[in-house]
Amino acid sequence: MKQSMAILMFRLTGLASLAFASGGIAMADNTQAAVTVGVYAQHSGGKIAYHYRVVNNSQRNITAVSIGRDNQNDGNPDNDVNELLELPSGWNAKLGIPSTSANSPTGWRVSVIAPEENETHAIAWETMNEHSPKLVAGQAVNKMSIALDKADNNYMTGHALVTYTDGDPINLTVPIERLDHTPPDFTVNLSPNTILPQSNKLVPINASFTTKDNYDNMPEIKLESITANEPLRADDIRDASFGLDDRYFKLRAESKSTAGRIYTVTYSATDASGNQTTASATVTVTAATTAPVTKPVAPPAPVTTPAAAPHEQDEKEKVKFESK
Repeated sequence: MKQSMAILMFRLTGLASLAFASGGIAMADNTQAAVTVGVYAQHSGGKIAYHYRVVNNSQRNITAVSIGRDNQNDGNPDNDVNELLELPSGWNAKLGIPSTSANSPTGWRVSVIAPEENETHAIAWETMNEHSPKLVAGQAVNKMSIALDKADNNYMTGHALVTYTDGDPINLTVPIERLDHTPPDFTVNLSPNTILPQSNKLVPINASFTTKDNYDNMPEIKLESITANEPLRADDIRDASFGLDDRYFKLRAESKSTAGRIYTVTYSATDASGNQTTASATVTVTAATTAPVTKPVAPPAPVTTPAAAPHEQDEKEKVKFESK
């Protein structure tokens, strides 16, 4: 886990004569300077929140961190670039960023850097005044987050502009590194998963899931596909919304093969950092293997001649005697 939290470092290494420039101001630094900025994302309350981790490995104090701003470390303000597209949830030009859409270190404030002539912007955290706690040498801070209504990958792949203040301010651009590279653990369960063949009948199927992710507790789930081991008619699958979090649909309870029909249902789980896992489960329509039961035909009853009654037998004997 420690290695997964390792952040790509932008290092400035130099001798006593190395100068850092900002706005035409140069300052010498006799030490090796390093700042790292990492990010991971979470789904939260219908929004996507980006969380930043800033580590100050330099010997200077940091008083501002801007996400999505690249000054290219050349001291030329005319080629600075803002990289973000989606604005924070609930932001407006008059009131700024709502408290429900951002977190800041104690004594810091957060705002949007949005020049009117550009469609892009940056997010800036900075100390409120000279008495606010600074990010001092060797310190790390995690309480920097911003929430959006819609994902913007630039919040994860852009740059961070760090401002040192030991006398004159010095700006340094570092690349943002994604901290979350692990897709969610994900399994799919279907109920029922075995159904009997029933001519022309559609059976409701419900899907449930188990998910686990190291950063995002609510990965985005989507129904990707439903296939079968035998040809399907257009209406053998009903009420399935592919590409959405659809957990209820209907399948035709028919099978044309001796092995039975097997439906394979595939879902995906994608965490807010963009890592995706797919998983499948099956529904089996069992084959009809029992021979039809027929009712045996009874053999014809034997034909018998009824015996004559006793008085009839006496009359026959009398007629026979008299004839002699």
